[in-house]
Amino acid sequence: MTTDPLARAAVVSGQAPSLHNSQPWRWIHAGRTLELRLEPRRVLRISDPNARLAVLSCGAALHHALVHLAATGWQTEIRRLPDDDDPDLLARITLGPEAPADHDGARLDRQVSRRRTDRRTPPGPPLDLHLVRSIQQAVHGQGADLAVLVPRQVFALADAAEKARGVEAEDPSWQVEVADWVGRQRREGAGIPPAALPDDPFLLTAPAQALRRAGAELIAETHHHSATFTVLSSARDDRSGWLAAGEGLSAGWLTATALCVSVLPLSIVTEVTASRATIRRLLGWNGYPHLVLRLSSGTCDDAPPATPRLRTTDYITYV
Repeated sequence: MTTDPLARAAVVSGQAPSLHNSQPWRWIHAGRTLELRLEPRRVLRISDPNARLAVLSCGAALHHALVHLAATGWQTEIRRLPDDDDPDLLARITLGPEAPADHDGARLDRQVSRRRTDRRTPPGPPLDLHLVRSIQQAVHGQGADLAVLVPRQVFALADAAEKARGVEAEDPSWQVEVADWVGRQRREGAGIPPAALPDDPFLLTAPAQALRRAGAELIAETHHHSATFTVLSSARDDRSGWLAAGEGLSAGWLTATALCVSVLPLSIVTEVTASRATIRRLLGWNGYPHLVLRLSSGTCDDAPPATPRLRTTDYITYV
């Protein structure tokens, strides 16, 4: 790997999570600055027409890069959305002087290569809610929120997921788009290959049954359930809020990885306006929901397979 700290940070950011592993970011490296841009060619226009989840994904990449710079002993100046006339320019990082390595940053940076999306059926052991609170605190530290759903909310979420699936399933263009990104080994190193799919492939695109099953488990064993469903949200529903939600997602997910907690994001519930409004109502209209995250007990040495990644030349440009 290059010895240039900004280039290294951009490379590391390429491991960030994104909608259907679309990796919709592009970095422009110029001297002591690194600019993060949205890459329109990797935005899922049917599932994500406003690029909300794409910008959120870029926020996760931004947090990965900043964590790496802090972990390797560099001060930075960060400006988010620095140009009102250029909305695809999401952030500009300026490299500062060397500094002592940040211990919290180093702890998270070590998790980047270990972080996975766990699409497997959640294991049996109960999830310690103290771990959930630690993940929540990490998300809050980035200006986003992570709400834990109670059983009745999980059932309502299942209804919203079913309605969202019904709306999107009637759109042939949505079916084509999903088929192009999920379940196919893509040459350019993006998308979700068959080996990374769950035993139940509908968990990603029609999760209502899984949610109802989880709700029943929550009611039957209120204090000993194996999975916890949460909602990632932000205070604003614009690019600033979406970017913050992505940074919160990265911080929470890397924290979860360090704590051996498995994470599965479910985006379909928030892709349809009516279903997203249902979730917002569940949260008391407090903030704007972006993703449902299933948290479950995992093991630190039993990771699912990694998804493919773009070549660095596909998302880093040097000028």
